[in-house]
Amino acid sequence: MFRNCVTRSARLAARSSSITWQPRLSGPSFIRFKSSVPQPGLNTEIQTQLPSLDEISGATDAAASLADQASQVVGEASNHIGYLSSIGLAKSWWWPPDLIQNIMEQIHVYTGLPWWGTIVTTTVIVRLLMFPLYVKSSDTIARNSKIKPELDAINSELMGTTDMVEAQRVALRRKKLMAENGIKNRYLAAPMLQVPVALGFFSGIRQMANYPVDGFTNQGLAWFQDLSLADPYLGLQVITASVFISFTRLGGETGAQQFSPAMKNFFTVMPLLSIPATMNLASGVVLYFAVNGACSVLQTLVLRNKWIRKKLDIADVVKRPASTTGPAKGIIETFKENMNKAREQAERRQLMQDNEKKLQEAAKEQKSNSAIKIVRKSDLKRK
Repeated sequence: MFRNCVTRSARLAARSSSITWQPRLSGPSFIRFKSSVPQPGLNTEIQTQLPSLDEISGATDAAASLADQASQVVGEASNHIGYLSSIGLAKSWWWPPDLIQNIMEQIHVYTGLPWWGTIVTTTVIVRLLMFPLYVKSSDTIARNSKIKPELDAINSELMGTTDMVEAQRVALRRKKLMAENGIKNRYLAAPMLQVPVALGFFSGIRQMANYPVDGFTNQGLAWFQDLSLADPYLGLQVITASVFISFTRLGGETGAQQFSPAMKNFFTVMPLLSIPATMNLASGVVLYFAVNGACSVLQTLVLRNKWIRKKLDIADVVKRPASTTGPAKGIIETFKENMNKAREQAERRQLMQDNEKKLQEAAKEQKSNSAIKIVRKSDLKRK
């Protein structure tokens, strides 16, 4: 009996020794080793010590070196044609902002000028290209001043008539008078070309400042080193307002315009109001305004010079005395008067058109009645 118990105990012990316990885990099996003893096949990259200051400074220097290299690459790319196109600017040669950006990039790359010099140079070149148009406009305004009394009388007669035939006759008289004095009104619209050009400069430079284009942040001048930020001292705004007031007082960009006192006051107040209106614009944009205004003043002085006008075959301006029939009108009153005249002229034109339509309908009816042949019964019987 005792022997059987011993035998059974020995069998159970042998069976238990051959069985290994394995835990059931839902995930991958985990093996625990001593953390102080490195085990083969395991990643030992976990560091138990902080890096030294020399290692940190070395890594910082390496990062700074990479940043410098990247900035050098961008700076080198900005000195080549196609840089603006690569960042989404200067996409075409026909849209005014893109055209201005392309011209500025050409000047910046081939001359090596900083961006402030590029803006100034581009503005001056564009003004020189437009100068012949201002010469023609100044000559046209001067010739108009010679026949102003006769022309005003004809225009008043034309605005007062409601008969189409009479209006055509008066218009032919005006056309003949202007042809005899060599006046072509199409040149009076020459200064209006400055509007799309100015909008092109404004939008183009503003886009470049908002990006900002490489060099715009450090290629400024004097107190406005960053062309992408607003002028902190409003110096450019004050210069712009001053030059605009100056060339308006001198006779506009053609040097031949004669403004009424109310208009002179208007053109004095508006530039002053532009100072707070443009105080948040980028310095590059306001720099264009200031340079363009300075070019306008210089152009006005040139076109007012008698010797230059004679050399360029520009007629002399005939100054007319100011009207003394009543007190000077203010800006608001002058504006209302012009609006009333425009409305009255529009009403007269509409009346003339209605009369013309009635005459045409009457002519058509008369023509159709003349084609009707009256047949009598006696004529039918004879046939």
